Amino acid sequence: MVNDGSDGGFARIEKSGDIDPQEAQQTLEIAEAALRKAEGKRQTIEANLALRRARTRVEAINAIS
Repeated sequence: MVNDGSDGGFARIEKSGDIDPQEAQQTLEIAEAALRKAEGKRQTIEANLALRRARTRVEAINAIS
């Protein structure tokens, strides 16, 4: 995992081989449920962000499979 501060903030970067497929899938399912339950603009935005992160992790695993 590497921190990249090039965009004024920090991004968490993981190698796809470092990602546990079961944990990534579970995180995706939790994020999808959180989005369904989100109430209000702030919760919806935060849930969408978490969902995008989770989906990206699962896609990274699938890309190397």
